[in-house]
Amino acid sequence: MIKLFEYNLMKTIIIYIFLLISLALLISCEEGNEVIYEKNAILKWTGDYDVDGCGFFIEIDSVDYKPENEGIISREYQTSEEISVTIQYIDLMYDIEYYCGDLPKAQKAKAIRLTYLDSN
Repeated sequence: MIKLFEYNLMKTIIIYIFLLISLALLISCEEGNEVIYEKNAILKWTGDYDVDGCGFFIEIDSVDYKPENEGIISREYQTSEEISVTIQYIDLMYDIEYYCGDLPKAQKAKAIRLTYLDSN
């Protein structure tokens, strides 16, 4: 009888330890713990979506990214010339889909969230 009690107690303790570790991992992965990177980049305006453009892209280390919050970028940057900028961003670690031009399917690009943008 005592051995059965000890076994159940040990089993309960192991379950509680597992739950505490799981909770700690879950809390550490919540939003707000993102890493903000700062880089020199190239801002590209490909035209307004209303006239078959694809909005803004940002080239970082020869890779094109699509800012998921491109609406915060000032209209003064809507020019056909590429602009050298300094940005701070969060790498969202997924591809974002966007629709533009006459293409029937969604296009994909690596997604970032801008937190700061200034021309060099």
